[in-house]
Amino acid sequence: MKLDRIFGFLVPKDKKFFPLFIQAGENLVVASELLVKLIRENDMQKREEFIVAIKKAEKNGDNITRDLMDELNSTFITPFDREDIHELASTLDSVVDFIHSTSKRIHFYKLHTFPPEFVTIADLIHDANKEILNVIRDMKDVAGLARHKDSCIRISEIENEVDDIYQAFLADLFENETNAIDLIKKRDILASLEKAIDKCDDVGDVFSGIMIKMS
Repeated sequence: MKLDRIFGFLVPKDKKFFPLFIQAGENLVVASELLVKLIRENDMQKREEFIVAIKKAEKNGDNITRDLMDELNSTFITPFDREDIHELASTLDSVVDFIHSTSKRIHFYKLHTFPPEFVTIADLIHDANKEILNVIRDMKDVAGLARHKDSCIRISEIENEVDDIYQAFLADLFENETNAIDLIKKRDILASLEKAIDKCDDVGDVFSGIMIKMS
């Protein structure tokens, strides 16, 4: 184990990095819960309320990421490798960014209803984000991280499940959708949802990498 990593466990850095990561994880769950509500809502006015709330979560995520980067640039000894801190902060922020991107497309495209596949994917994104938060809350030490190997596996399984839904829906969309405008709208929203779950999987990969380095 590298010397700086050993010192990282001896020096109490939880007052800096870990509370910020927990904030980022909690914000992630808030954003995905809002996405679930948005996808289930057919009333346009109520949709706008969820879209505004997701925008606030996205800004909150940006602020947390900035604070994490400021801490990273001003701290000599970090609790784990600097590149992993940077990557974890960036990927967490990217998940919220793509949730926000999805909400913007919903705002502009104004589909009256959403296919059930969109609802299922939104639920799965939320499930993945809850797994991410579980890991973050217990990542202060090696033992804590090791307890969540199953969470990383589950996040990957969710991503694979969404990918299957994505491919099947896209094939059906191009075969059966007769309205070209609706086809484009649905395809674009679906693509944004798929990117969000891809970023969740990236977060799981970062966790796995940290576990390997610390084992």
